[in-house]
Amino acid sequence: MIVYMDNLVFEESVNAEVEQSEFISKKFIYVNDSNSQNYTSQVVIDSTPLANSGGWINWSEGYIVMPLVVEIKADTAANLNGANAKLADHAWAFRNGFWNMINSMTLEFNNQNVVQQTPFLNVFRSFKSHTSWSKDDLLNEGSTTGYYPDNAGSWSYAPTSVNTNENSSNGVGLCNNKAVGKSYATCPVAGAAITTATPFILATASAGKNVAGVASEGASNPSGLYGGAYSYNEGFTKRSEWYGYDPIIDTLGQGLINSSASSVTMFRPVKLAQSATATGTQAWSVMAKLRLKDLSDFFLKCPLLKGSTIRFYINTNQTTINFTKTVGTIDAAGVVVQHALLTAPTVNVIGGLSNPLMVASTANGQGSAPLIADNYTLSVSIFKSPSGYQSSLTSCRLYAPVYKMNPLAEQRYLQLAPTKKVDYEDCFQYQFNNISGGESFNILVSNGISDIQSVLVVPFLTPTANGTTYNTLLSPFSTSGATPDPIMLNNFNIIISGVNLFLNNQMYDFEQFNQELKSSNQLNGSLTTGLASGLISEDMFSRGYRYYYGNCARILPSEAGVSRSVQIQGLNTSSVACNLMVFVTFKRSLTIDISTGARIE
Repeated sequence: MIVYMDNLVFEESVNAEVEQSEFISKKFIYVNDSNSQNYTSQVVIDSTPLANSGGWINWSEGYIVMPLVVEIKADTAANLNGANAKLADHAWAFRNGFWNMINSMTLEFNNQNVVQQTPFLNVFRSFKSHTSWSKDDLLNEGSTTGYYPDNAGSWSYAPTSVNTNENSSNGVGLCNNKAVGKSYATCPVAGAAITTATPFILATASAGKNVAGVASEGASNPSGLYGGAYSYNEGFTKRSEWYGYDPIIDTLGQGLINSSASSVTMFRPVKLAQSATATGTQAWSVMAKLRLKDLSDFFLKCPLLKGSTIRFYINTNQTTINFTKTVGTIDAAGVVVQHALLTAPTVNVIGGLSNPLMVASTANGQGSAPLIADNYTLSVSIFKSPSGYQSSLTSCRLYAPVYKMNPLAEQRYLQLAPTKKVDYEDCFQYQFNNISGGESFNILVSNGISDIQSVLVVPFLTPTANGTTYNTLLSPFSTSGATPDPIMLNNFNIIISGVNLFLNNQMYDFEQFNQELKSSNQLNGSLTTGLASGLISEDMFSRGYRYYYGNCARILPSEAGVSRSVQIQGLNTSSVACNLMVFVTFKRSLTIDISTGARIE
């Protein structure tokens, strides 16, 4: 170790500084979408103005800004008017990652398809981010991309809604929407309604006990007690705080410097002023940043190009959630007698197949606890909400940097690589439904796919197992889509053209995590200590992030381009039925003329 340190000191001393950049300028240019403020389902963006700029475009640095408006509306207008206007401030959050606004995306490069339309793209891109981002990426880009991982062990399950079941305060079915650890607010009047409790106020009692000093539950693991590692979903909390800035009621006085109006002007995520023409509503403006390299592997592999045009067809996930809060009561000692209930009878899909929003728990001290018992409607829209709230940005924008090279560097670049072959990954998606608890499965996924790179299996509860008429991907209480559902699969294997991918069927959590998932998209395959990426640990895998993955890219050169069949087999060891979503990635290639951006067949 000392030798390495001494060599580093010496090399840094003798190395000369780079004196000249290969570029003489770098400017970000943006283009607006072609929707003319019509955003019912699809966003179309044409990058022709970028192609006409005359510079070199670096697509891997590009991103799309999508102006979102989140609105919550009460059936009884007074419940969100006047002094009650702040009650919904912590009642919602986005699912993890703004790519959950996208159901599918098609890319055309110079009028030819390079990325096919694949539904549930958000599910696959969530997996890629979980397994490739580092903690530094999370620090630098988390807030602008809406990405902060959900707690793997803080989920609860209540297949039916009963006011004597504390988990029913979180919602029906699989839920992971608690913003703080369990706490009880004091209430001296027996039978008082839990409808206007101040959010995030902890009881005047020791952690793990109610205000009467009585332990509220046993020593379970995971525990919902305040202070426990799995007592709440910190990812939900972070995302709620990032997009709920409201300087009007800010107790720190920051609004005296940075007002709401100034935040709107700066396109900062902010709570909008209440509309006089839309009583009983509150709304928030959020600028969602979608990095191109988070949406497709094509952008990550694409070189500097001049003159090329890319057209985006983005099919969005937009929903309207009807949810209901009913009253709960506590006794004079502060013990809950009846829990406030949270239900969502319907989730209306405007576009897409997933729900990008979550509703906070109504348990005492949680984000929706302050809401007065009523029926509410929560929605997310691009640019304009149902009640007329508008974002200050009126269209989606594509940003990308355009570089100008100095002549010598440009000449050398064209000489070294006049054409460039781009190898990248695309994917197919398949779904297999109603695998009962305790049931074995052996499923033919596809008869033939060439250049297979990987197979990913993502389990989700069925609507019946979730206690709802819709699946967990649409549930406003779960993190599904941004995470798998916690279904344990045993005796698992992937079979490629009749040959098992794994020598022995994977039986145990440590096998499934260490042999495949840990190295799936990580830097250096997670082989280097001290230099790594990936945000899923073995504990997170075993408690909630149950992705089942296999690397299928190891083949003989003679087998390249040969179609191979894909099967999966295993056993659903959980007690409930599940659906299996399968993503098969495969290699695609195209050759590009670097100087013109033309595609060479």
